[in-house]
Amino acid sequence: MLPEIIETERLVLRPWDFGDLADAFAYAQDDEWSRYLPVPRPYYERDAKTFIARQILLEREQHPSWVLEFGGRNVGGINVRFSSEHRIGEMGYSLARPLWGRGLVTEAARAVIDAAFRTYPELVRVRAMADARNVASRRVLEKCGMTCEGVLRSNRIHRGEPVDEAWHGILRSEWEKGAR
Repeated sequence: MLPEIIETERLVLRPWDFGDLADAFAYAQDDEWSRYLPVPRPYYERDAKTFIARQILLEREQHPSWVLEFGGRNVGGINVRFSSEHRIGEMGYSLARPLWGRGLVTEAARAVIDAAFRTYPELVRVRAMADARNVASRRVLEKCGMTCEGVLRSNRIHRGEPVDEAWHGILRSEWEKGAR
């Protein structure tokens, strides 16, 4: 199982708890933060409570989820969902807007990818999806060594509109070569 706590140079990735409510609610109310995310608009405190409860209840072996803690505060989240007996992992993340552009999500994503490949020798690939318009998120994935494997046109509906999804992935062989 992946570690409950992962420490990077600037972050602590740790399990969610209800003490994270105020910080999560604060950054999730930002319309720019949620622009590409499938979260309710407007975002109420009950939405934050429901989200945190779901993170706490996730089965850690199949779907570990962490708070991104920076400077002692919850500034976002990251998770990875495994399928096919830990042969494929799918990662997702978010970060409070005042911290965008500092490399924090890249740092967290690299740490999760590294931990996943080290923990599960049978893991073949880690993938992630970004709204094709979200250039910053796609750049995070590239900095983690992921390759854009394709864009699925109008693959989901977001706030009533069809959205293109850009799928990125890194194979174990690429990770082992230090492609990140």
